[in-house]
Amino acid sequence: MSGGLELRLDIQPGRVKARRLQGSGSTPELQGMRKVAAAVQEPEAAAVLSLEVPPWTAERKRTVLRVLAAHPGELYGLLQGELSVRLAGLGLLPAEEELASAVFEQELGAADRARLQTLLTQRLTEEPLLALSLRGLGKEELLAGVFGLWSEAGTEEEGEAVPDASGALAAELARLERKGPAVASGEWLAEAAAEGSLHQPGPLFHEIATRPFPVSPVVAVPTEDWKSLLPQTPRATEGLALIMREVAEAAARRAASLSKM
Repeated sequence: MSGGLELRLDIQPGRVKARRLQGSGSTPELQGMRKVAAAVQEPEAAAVLSLEVPPWTAERKRTVLRVLAAHPGELYGLLQGELSVRLAGLGLLPAEEELASAVFEQELGAADRARLQTLLTQRLTEEPLLALSLRGLGKEELLAGVFGLWSEAGTEEEGEAVPDASGALAAELARLERKGPAVASGEWLAEAAAEGSLHQPGPLFHEIATRPFPVSPVVAVPTEDWKSLLPQTPRATEGLALIMREVAEAAARRAASLSKM
């Protein structure tokens, strides 16, 4: 944490209460002196800051989700605690006018107020998922929204109707996280997207088994109306059936020779 300062946050959508723990932000020697002093006198009350910020609207959330869906590397970095310049530019962190409206439970000087506000901004910068929660966009909603956009992109390319899959995706991610390894499935998918490896086959791919080519393949009888197509060739259907049978037998002989190699 920045500068060794310790800040305890209580975050709800649109509201954060920041409590600076006693003795935080000091050198080890000074902290040791404060511990000795605390043994003989009453501990000093911790400074508390309360701040309210407007949560993002549904459209603003959608914009952020589109940005992250288009840049999976930044999504992965976000899950690892990295705040990209692009995401910071969308107004994730509290603005100066929002910080100016903070309420302090203790009487503090201007320097202490500014220091506590700076400490809060640094903490949200180092843990951007907390800043997203403050804006009303939790981690589960974030992952479900991004994966829903990826799903929509696939169905739109196929020309199909786009279903609202965010709820089903969230439930599936929760199920995978309960059954899967320690790494959250959402983080694994984001990492795979950043590496471009989402196309790799899954476990069912390895269950595909080879089947032997039939020695005497059964050739279907042609059902097309070759007589009207080739009126000058009365036995066109029989000729086509003969060609199909010989090709199938040649393929069977070829397959048999390959299996012996």
